[in-house]
Amino acid sequence: MKQTFILLVAAGLLSGCVALQKSNTDWIAIGPTFPAKNPEDVELIRGRQDVTRPYGNLGLLRVKNLTSDPDTLMMGIEKARKIVASKGADAMQVNQYNSAEDDSADPRVTLIVYAIKYVDNLTPEDEKAIKKYEALGMLNEPNR
Repeated sequence: MKQTFILLVAAGLLSGCVALQKSNTDWIAIGPTFPAKNPEDVELIRGRQDVTRPYGNLGLLRVKNLTSDPDTLMMGIEKARKIVASKGADAMQVNQYNSAEDDSADPRVTLIVYAIKYVDNLTPEDEKAIKKYEALGMLNEPNR
């Protein structure tokens, strides 16, 4: 009985991982990339009205083609947290689009994530990233 339970749990987790790996992500940069942060340090916010510090928007991330079950959505949020942390975000605002609203035969969810950088406590490395982004932006070159 115990082995069957463990196998069922493992199969459920694996199916959630497969559903998440099939999802597509895309990143639309709006600001520079900063030194990476620990994903656990990225604050999750409900809306911009919840931001009480000066900030800038680093970019928009979409995690697409998710099933609407809570486990898959949570895995999508954690995947998004890792991606925006790699861009140096301090916080992320998460919204969603559900294709069921458009009477889709196979409804899917897209997470829409805004990566936020607080600008009231920038490090010298952060200031350097901003200057580099501004200079390359004048040339329409990607920030590397």
